[in-house]
Amino acid sequence: RANLTGANLSGADLSYADLSECNLTGADLTGANLLGANLKHADFTGADLTGVTLSSTLKFETIFCKAKMPTGKTGKCE
Repeated sequence: RANLTGANLSGADLSYADLSECNLTGADLTGANLLGANLKHADFTGADLTGVTLSSTLKFETIFCKAKMPTGKTGKCE
């Protein structure tokens, strides 16, 4: 359960990383590679995911509320 709130992970290679239950609120992940990463229960509230690779990631109850998504849209809050 890492707390990476506000972390600058821009361009980081996090492919196949276990980020389950991580708090990435407000983190900058611009251009990061999350290919195959485990994002179960991770919180990306307000994070910048512009240009991020999310292919083959495990997303279960992952929070993307108000995050800048790779598609250019803003993540929904549920």
